[in-house]
Amino acid sequence: MKAFITVLLAVLHGGAGLAILIVSSWFIAACAVAPVNFNYMLPAVVIRALALLRIGSGYAHMWVGHQHLLQLTSVLRMRLFDRLFAGRIRQRSEEVEALASHTEAIAAIWVGWVSQQASAVLMLLASAISLLVLDIPFAGWTVVLGGLWLLTIAILCWQGLTLAKEQVLKEREFRDESDVALRSVALWHLKTVTGQFAQLPSAQSLWQVETRQQQLTLQSQWLFQGLAWGLMLAIIYLAIHTSSAANAGNPLLLVVPMLLLSAGDWLGRSFTGQGALNRYVQGQRALRELPVESLTLLPPLPLNTNLTLTAFGSSNLSAQQVTADFASQGVYLVSGPSGVGKSQLLQAISGLVPGHGERVCDGRPTGPGLVEGWLYLEQQPIILAATLKHNLTLGREYTDARLYDALAKVGLAQLTQLNEWLGPGGRVLSGGERKRLGIARALLVDSPVWLLDEPFEGLDADAVSHLVTLLQAEAQQRLIIIASHLYPQALKFTNKLVLS
Repeated sequence: MKAFITVLLAVLHGGAGLAILIVSSWFIAACAVAPVNFNYMLPAVVIRALALLRIGSGYAHMWVGHQHLLQLTSVLRMRLFDRLFAGRIRQRSEEVEALASHTEAIAAIWVGWVSQQASAVLMLLASAISLLVLDIPFAGWTVVLGGLWLLTIAILCWQGLTLAKEQVLKEREFRDESDVALRSVALWHLKTVTGQFAQLPSAQSLWQVETRQQQLTLQSQWLFQGLAWGLMLAIIYLAIHTSSAANAGNPLLLVVPMLLLSAGDWLGRSFTGQGALNRYVQGQRALRELPVESLTLLPPLPLNTNLTLTAFGSSNLSAQQVTADFASQGVYLVSGPSGVGKSQLLQAISGLVPGHGERVCDGRPTGPGLVEGWLYLEQQPIILAATLKHNLTLGREYTDARLYDALAKVGLAQLTQLNEWLGPGGRVLSGGERKRLGIARALLVDSPVWLLDEPFEGLDADAVSHLVTLLQAEAQQRLIIIASHLYPQALKFTNKLVLS
């Protein structure tokens, strides 16, 4: 429903602008030939009313369109969450793009492209029909204008989508090269500055494709504007050399030339919306080809007594052989130098990555697979380009009071606006705030097992103290396993497992 209202408001906004142009054109010409008793007030009032309608419909279009964008983005992300419920994306960069960018690009198609094209089509139809019915001189030329617009838009879409396909390949290539470069960050200090720059991936080819996209849009606009001006000059020539004496002083002669003169303005947004269509097609293709690994999903396992690992470890680390016993409540530390496999162990315990060895819950082997409800909180939680509320709930239903309570518990009480936008164009969270927001998400889910990866990294002393207090309280009702190479002295833990 909101999508239809969005398109309707866009049409109303564009139509009001077109009506202002038509009435103003007639009014300007009429004033030049008007008799003494000409009523100037009525056209002026009509133009002001149309201006108010254009302004109001423009703001309404932005508000309704924004609401529809948020709603559709949430729906698309929920579908993606359902798809990934028993699966994982192999590359983190692909995961971030899928959750943050692709879903938003698909949802924005109504605001960014459909409403602009619908507005252009209906304005062309309305202007052609109304001018023909009113028998405005040269009204039939608006049909020619519509044909030229349709041809130009078709060429723009065809070439733009071709470039969009090339852009997807360039983005994927740049992302893969960047992943390789970032994984070798620990070796950068061993290289010369010149050597570092030489090995960094270049975005030059990607930038060139994006520049060609922008140039194509501008060229299409200028081509259409040039064709419209050519029609206008042809009409002026015909009006001078072929019009009868009866039409010589007719103010309506100015209407069609003014429409053609300003065609690039009232139809221009239909060209600039090409970028939204390109991003929509890219997003659809990316989600369709998303590299998802299927996981075996195990039913929720309540932890009543203990969790036991025997010669257990991540299948990605064959030498990892961990034997340990964890009670159903308490804080346990997994420490060791960077790169020893702490994160891999936590992911294997949850089932996000395959494991070897034996994992026993309350005396019963769990078997391989992802245990539903056992939460693994990664080092850098993903923050979606969405509202604070959407980032907290992730599609679940919670009362506002419960959301505020979770924020207060993790030390984010300063975030008081649940509808505040996070990410590009809104509030940008620091690394510490991102971590605490991830903890707040965990608080909202009643999980028997928390697996926290470097939760204290990037937090100041006050935030660390606040988080320690929270973890000690939560450890009274659940098992919390923390993987960290640094931990505060104030943290009281049941046992410590050192990996080497």
